[in-house]
Amino acid sequence: MLYARAITLRNCGRFTVVASDFGSDYRTHTHVTSEALYASLTRGATWRPRLINLRDDSYAFTRDYDVASMPVWFLPGVFVAEGSYRLPAAYLDTSAFNVVHEFYPSTSQSYVFKNDSLEEKDRVYYVPTYGTIQAIKPNQQLITYGLSTRPELLEDFAEGQTFLLGKKRTMFQIVKLSEVVEGSSRQGKCATSWLELYSNYLHYWKLFESFEILAVTLRYVILRGTTQEKVSYVEFAFSDARLCIPDFYLEFLEQEGFLCQ
Repeated sequence: MLYARAITLRNCGRFTVVASDFGSDYRTHTHVTSEALYASLTRGATWRPRLINLRDDSYAFTRDYDVASMPVWFLPGVFVAEGSYRLPAAYLDTSAFNVVHEFYPSTSQSYVFKNDSLEEKDRVYYVPTYGTIQAIKPNQQLITYGLSTRPELLEDFAEGQTFLLGKKRTMFQIVKLSEVVEGSSRQGKCATSWLELYSNYLHYWKLFESFEILAVTLRYVILRGTTQEKVSYVEFAFSDARLCIPDFYLEFLEQEGFLCQ
């Protein structure tokens, strides 16, 4: 059996995940990936530390995290404003910077560690010295859904718990939790929540009657939509909402090692 729980978080400080760079003007995503939520909401309990060779490194989340030992997964979290399904521009803020190097502020030099010693060198041409960084203002709400075959992993969450999320380690706090709900199998059209799919699984779009895309990167796409009549799905009936997860998405999670059925 599969269980689900809705989790609402708020960011206690400004939060930035760089989405794009137009010159030196950085934009931010208004969503958080499933992988980032897993790393944060499990407090990195299954992280496998290792040395990284940037020249040869390749992305593999299940190599870096032993998800099978803590089989709980999360749908991508999306920041929303009350009464809206998106985050309006008014909830975003832009800060200006005049140098990006944090070791010693300068517009002409940078510093690198080489052979266990610190060396000074001229700043490379492609490193910006001024520009803007967009961020999500504090106290905005993010909604995600936890999925697991072990309900106790979802029951461990409590309102008021805090977690660190993102490269800048912004604090997030749980402000609302649903009950833990057991799913039931159904077949027919269903309106999905936001789902994160890797690029090599995009053939699943054929199983949607219609869909909407929130974000696209080289690695993943985040979308939601209405599935075709022939599609089977698992439904979770919360007291104030209904969540449906298509079987093909659960198949994707199982194949990637994110969910143990």
